[in-house]
Amino acid sequence: MPQRQANELAPCTRIMQDKGMESNSIAIGQTFGNYQLERELGQGGMGTVYLAKDSGLNRHVALKILRSDLGEDPSFSTKFLEEVEVTASLAHPNIIRVFTLGEQDGRLYLVMEHLDQPSLEDSMQSKGKIPEKEVLEIGLGIASALQFAHEETGLIHRDIKPGNILFGRGNIPKLADFGLAAGARSALGQQDEIWGTPYYVSPERLLREPEDIRSDIYSLGATLYHALAGRPPFEAETAEEVAKRHISDRPPPLRSFCSDAQEQTVITLDRCLAKKTSSRWTSYTELISQLADALRRVEPK
Repeated sequence: MPQRQANELAPCTRIMQDKGMESNSIAIGQTFGNYQLERELGQGGMGTVYLAKDSGLNRHVALKILRSDLGEDPSFSTKFLEEVEVTASLAHPNIIRVFTLGEQDGRLYLVMEHLDQPSLEDSMQSKGKIPEKEVLEIGLGIASALQFAHEETGLIHRDIKPGNILFGRGNIPKLADFGLAAGARSALGQQDEIWGTPYYVSPERLLREPEDIRSDIYSLGATLYHALAGRPPFEAETAEEVAKRHISDRPPPLRSFCSDAQEQTVITLDRCLAKKTSSRWTSYTELISQLADALRRVEPK
């Protein structure tokens, strides 16, 4: 366990509840650059995503407009745009494409590939549990995306969760918001806000200790655990209590919720969720190998 007391969150780590952002709302029909907003797709801690029409190329895109306060600091705008520009160069089948980014009337925005299929979060809400074979295929795709991005740019994602896993044609999993959390953290300096209930956040992030790829491996493991079990590794009455359990508790055995899970799957996810980073898988190559081995053992359903 880390030296810091497990019942104390780092003082600079704030867990914020997602709230309606009426003051940040944008009128449907408004234009940002060449993009006309058609309808809202969803809200998150950093901004709102809209379906928009690209008038230049006659196609639909997802346009994410960040909170108005994030564009008020010129140093934030500069650093954030530099960070996200790096992620726009990532070309991988399991990463959502970023087409462009910009600023209008003090509002920062990103234009991204639009996928009209439900996210993993949506599927989990409608189905409860996701079949093991499908979960492992998602894990392989997202781990591949994380490996590619880290090798190309050195970035870690820092916000892996079911809502950021979307699906393209052929049910190919695609990771969204790559570099968004990393860019915000870099630009905001010491501020570290975690929005919503931290079901998938690594212990070291909650304790404001150094993060690396093993932090993303933890979050991916928590996401896959939730998809298989039908519930997250830790549940509690408050977000703060969930966070404390990430720091101090072991998750319930996966087979207590998914009795037919293959042993290799259980072992792989259990090691992803180790408290100490040194006890987790040490590389994406290692994790991908384990997930592939687990997938080979699963009988076709």
